[in-house]
Amino acid sequence: MQKRLKVTLQWDGPYEDPEAVPKRAGIYMVISGSKLSNGNFSVPTYEILDIGQSGESGVRLDTHDRKDCWHNRKSSNKTILFKFAAMPSESYDETDRRIVECCLRAHTKPPCGIECNEGYKREDQVTITNSGKYAPLKEEYSCGP
Repeated sequence: MQKRLKVTLQWDGPYEDPEAVPKRAGIYMVISGSKLSNGNFSVPTYEILDIGQSGESGVRLDTHDRKDCWHNRKSSNKTILFKFAAMPSESYDETDRRIVECCLRAHTKPPCGIECNEGYKREDQVTITNSGKYAPLKEEYSCGP
């Protein structure tokens, strides 16, 4: 059955420690970034390494099977960072999270993981609005027939 979703992702982070990422259902983004002398991260240096979904993002990130890819793909002068946007289980199911993940991956083509990196081929339609501290994503993405 074809789904039509309209989702607003309120991005939190960046988190340096994967244990600090909220342990809730949602979408996570793994980025690399440079730290400034004041301890903050420089948003223009952000590079997306991976985007995924999980019912327990904080737990999954600490033991993720693509963790080695993240470390191999980041520049030596950058830090691995995590961003998170909740998609609560009472409002969204795993299929909804996978649709959102696929659309974001199709648009950003992160180097770690291959799901949907060659384009969005699902029959489901989705419109994603990013809010909060969402850089390096654009404000809105749409996917579907």
